[in-house]
Amino acid sequence: MKTTKKIPKFKSDKETAAFWDTHDFSDFFDQTDAAADVIFERKNKETISIRLEKDQVQKLKKIAHHIGLGYTSLIRSWVIEKLAKI
Repeated sequence: MKTTKKIPKFKSDKETAAFWDTHDFSDFFDQTDAAADVIFERKNKETISIRLEKDQVQKLKKIAHHIGLGYTSLIRSWVIEKLAKI
């Protein structure tokens, strides 16, 4: 079923999300353009190993759990954050 309503101009991402939470994209499909060829590029990553004391790992896991991350993701984000400051 197509709608006669137009996709509005949004002022923020929050406004955009609120609209699409209550509307079906398929009703507006005819108002969209095809995307250009999209290429997702994944950077090569290298696995490293570090040695930490058990209590340090437990603290990392506790902090990571509190903020909803895996502890290795937390470590990676901290390293990336620190490197960005150099």
